[in-house]
Amino acid sequence: MKIKTLVVDDDKNWRTIISKFVNMIPQLENVGTCESAVEGYAKIIENDIDLLICDIEMPEMSGIDLVKSLRNPPLIIFVTSHRDYALNCYDVSPVDFLLKPLELDRFIKSIEKVKDRFENPINPTSVSPYLFVRENQTYIQITYKNILYMKAQENYVQIVTNERTFLPILTITKLENQLKGDTFLRVHRSYIVNRAAISTITKDDIVLVSGQKIPIGDQYRDSINRKHIDEHHITRSN
Repeated sequence: MKIKTLVVDDDKNWRTIISKFVNMIPQLENVGTCESAVEGYAKIIENDIDLLICDIEMPEMSGIDLVKSLRNPPLIIFVTSHRDYALNCYDVSPVDFLLKPLELDRFIKSIEKVKDRFENPINPTSVSPYLFVRENQTYIQITYKNILYMKAQENYVQIVTNERTFLPILTITKLENQLKGDTFLRVHRSYIVNRAAISTITKDDIVLVSGQKIPIGDQYRDSINRKHIDEHHITRSN
């Protein structure tokens, strides 16, 4: 079965390049290109589109807003020149991000992810929340459940998992505003912790299951008690 693919980008050169890549993949059927998100929207609602390869920053409507406007969006690969968009896209669950300038081998890897998604469909309600972190020319997907804590460090944020630490360039407040749901808890002006990773809470510290001690900021103590302890407090031991 051919994967019907639509390319949306406001730059003519990039539409040509991406279409050329699409035409090189036997499993893809190139159903056309659009120069705006508005044109892309009309094309998608009038045709059966399996895969949308889409720029993000476009006039009138962004690629993210295009996908959010669709009731049943196709699979998405975002192609962008702007490294800071990855954290904004959790709601639309893209298969992948590609950073311009594009490389054919990286494009092929994205299409392999698309093929795998077709062969092994995912129930959207069962997808664990995640975020993307840019590293060189690649976006790395990190599920919320694998994050232990996040720490502000000058113009960076350390995102610490059991396996390794990532250092995206952004402020901890901006990161906090991008996080979805109630998985994480701000406990200090420099720290956000995964609530599931908390082992014990003392007067001054939070101890994680990894043994890491995280300081509690005075201005966050009441919030910790209210959001994390009070509703789950069963009994006192003494």
